[in-house]
Amino acid sequence: MVEFIKTLLIACIPSVIAGVGTYLVAKKNASSQIKIVKEQNRHDLDKLMEQHKIDIENLKEAHKLEMESKEQDHKNKLELQQKEFENSLLRQQKEGENAMTAEAIKGVFGMLGSAMTTAMDTPEGKQLLGESLRKSQEKTKQEG
Repeated sequence: MVEFIKTLLIACIPSVIAGVGTYLVAKKNASSQIKIVKEQNRHDLDKLMEQHKIDIENLKEAHKLEMESKEQDHKNKLELQQKEFENSLLRQQKEGENAMTAEAIKGVFGMLGSAMTTAMDTPEGKQLLGESLRKSQEKTKQEG
């Protein structure tokens, strides 16, 4: 039986040593591969973060330009509305002035018409009109 154990130990010891050696080499390779993958992942994450920062800056710039454009459009619309309002006020003012002038002219001619009618109704007015007509006829006869 001692012989059997010796034979068994002779066969198992090299196998155990080879297994332990293989295990240690595999573990070392696995840990180096894990380190490499971690390093690659860190670099990839750094690249992605940088790209993300650049994208955010580009978006901010685009947003800023868009806001400036919208603010300028709004400013232009306000200026246009202000000009339209001023033109409307000027138009209303001129229309009011024209209406007042027309009323004043109507009033003046109305007063003159009333004065002429009143003057013609008096006997002195009729006499003056008659004399004017006679003189006008005499001049026409003398010229012709």
